[in-house]
Amino acid sequence: MKRIKNNRNIRRGAATLALCLTVGTMYMINPVTVGAANKRPVDVTKSTSTEKALETSYPSLGRGNISQKDKNETTYTSMDADGNVLESIVTEQLANNSKHDTISDYSTLKNIENTSGHEKFSKNGNNIVWNAKGKSIKYKGTPTTGLPVNVKITYYLNGKKMSAKDIAGKAGNVTIRFDYTVNQSDIVDGKLIKHPYTVASGLVLNDDNFSDITVSNGKAIDDGNKTVVMGIAFPEMNENLGISRSKLDIPNSVVINAHTEKFEIDGTYTAAMSGIANDFDGNLGSVKGKAAKLENSLKKLGQASDKLEQGSKELKAGADELASGTKSLKSGSSEVLSGATSLNSGLQQLTANSASLRNGAAQVEKQIFANATTQLQDQLGDDTIVLSPSTYAKVLAGISDGAMAKAEGKMRAALSAAGVSDASTQNNIISLAYNKMMADGKSEATAAEVVQYIQQAGVTAKEAQKAAGYISQYKNAAVTALKAAGYTDEQLASGTGQQAVMLTSVEMGLTGGSTNLATLQAQQTSATKLLTSAKEYEIASQGASDNVKKLSAIAVGKDVPAKLKSLKEQLDSLEMFIAGVKQYTAGVDAAAAGSSKLVSGLEQLNNGITKLDAGSNKLDSGATQLASGMTQLNEQGIQKFINTLSKADIGKITSRLEATIAASKREVFVGGKEGSMTGESRLIFKSGEVKASKENKNPSKHKK
Repeated sequence: MKRIKNNRNIRRGAATLALCLTVGTMYMINPVTVGAANKRPVDVTKSTSTEKALETSYPSLGRGNISQKDKNETTYTSMDADGNVLESIVTEQLANNSKHDTISDYSTLKNIENTSGHEKFSKNGNNIVWNAKGKSIKYKGTPTTGLPVNVKITYYLNGKKMSAKDIAGKAGNVTIRFDYTVNQSDIVDGKLIKHPYTVASGLVLNDDNFSDITVSNGKAIDDGNKTVVMGIAFPEMNENLGISRSKLDIPNSVVINAHTEKFEIDGTYTAAMSGIANDFDGNLGSVKGKAAKLENSLKKLGQASDKLEQGSKELKAGADELASGTKSLKSGSSEVLSGATSLNSGLQQLTANSASLRNGAAQVEKQIFANATTQLQDQLGDDTIVLSPSTYAKVLAGISDGAMAKAEGKMRAALSAAGVSDASTQNNIISLAYNKMMADGKSEATAAEVVQYIQQAGVTAKEAQKAAGYISQYKNAAVTALKAAGYTDEQLASGTGQQAVMLTSVEMGLTGGSTNLATLQAQQTSATKLLTSAKEYEIASQGASDNVKKLSAIAVGKDVPAKLKSLKEQLDSLEMFIAGVKQYTAGVDAAAAGSSKLVSGLEQLNNGITKLDAGSNKLDSGATQLASGMTQLNEQGIQKFINTLSKADIGKITSRLEATIAASKREVFVGGKEGSMTGESRLIFKSGEVKASKENKNPSKHKK
């Protein structure tokens, strides 16, 4: 379908279709009331307040929405509040886009009057020639034939039919109904078709008087003070298409419902338009193709319905299986609950003994630590020693550390007596002594042996210091001598070259600075020994701190540390046992508590499974009913509907729709139209106001 815009350049059919799209697909909400009207004829071509409000909310209905065709006709019909016709005036607008001096026209109207200027016309029967002088012409007249559409207005108060006069000023639940009669028929391809009209009826309701407003096939717009209500209908369309209303109910009337505190309205407004099919053009030319798609869709509907029926049967089978499974689950749950209850009973007995077990272990621990403390005090002659579970490891380590500190002090005193007072140098010599012992494979030694190794280390230290002094003094001279002997800078920079520099430096030191190669070569063995001492000293300095402690431990002897170590291991085993007792009893207590919760949870689970079993049985029953119902729906509902809406029915609807479209393209003009002209025609019906009169002395007036 083509997109329809709301502007003056659109054909009349476009305005009609726009109305269908903007009004027909919306929901309208509030009803309007009309009062008993004066029977006097008025100028119905003038806009009323109701018409202006409706045109503001629905521009597609406006009198300004006129196409640019050769002839545009609007028929205004004035009605009293009950919908009785008082007068009809037809206005015609002749476009003169080419600025012709004269315009040929055809009109059956009487009392023709130029409303746009003073141009004259001549008339021969119904043929008219206007002396336009290049201008467009607007004129009005009185119709000589009946209207192609009639509007009927009916009022109801609390379900009772009433006249406009009787309902004016009343309160209650009101209904305003618009019904339409199409008087124009066409014969198309041998089919009697009522001329297709799109009809929109509406009114304006004061929000002070009306609430709970609804409207069929339309919508309402509330601006806070008033509500503009509009509904749309397509009279005789079901009959034109040959479709029963039981199958498809196309709106053929507009019904407005509301609650009112005081029924008063300024009148109603109805617009009827033809030519809607002009906007479909080629799109509805493929109606037969769409019918084929409909047949294919019905086939797919039938197949889908069969699958749905099969699915409901499969659901029933699944529900049966679920019911069987939940029954087994219920049985298994009861067994699990029974086992958990027995387990919980046993754990409760164990946890009852946990406190006694912990107290007994604590007594044993206390007694053993007391005995160990007494024995250690007697052996070491120190009554200040106290062992406890939290301090024994530290106390025993302190006793061992004290003996080691005493042994270390003796070694340092010996070195000081030998003239080595620097602590760092002492550390290095003691470390060197330890390394020598380890090189000899001695992990234990007497005090005399330790002293001997320290003395050896002292000699090595002095040799290392002598080598370091020679290297510092003669390094540059050694480099010069080696270059003179043929060494390059690159060779001297390598590891081997550096060793040659140090060896030559020491050799020069031993010879008092000689550069004679033969003299130096003679000192190679002595120089190598000094460099070896220097290397050992360097290695000893790298682990000096740890090695001092290790040699101190050796100096202490193995008896005291062994006894302390054995005691600590015994106490460690005791503490592991005590911790195990605590862990065991805590585990038993936690298991007992957890078991109680488990039993409680299993009881809830068992209850839930019991409910699940009951629910699955209900589901099984429901699935059985669903399967039965789906079979009935498919066989007696959908398949029957598909068979009823046979290819013949679709073809019939398609044929009548094409005929309706063809009839819509035959313009119906109340005042007539010259055959070569293009044109559009609309009908506007205005009903009188409904106002409450004071003591019925103030009659309602037809509002201009």
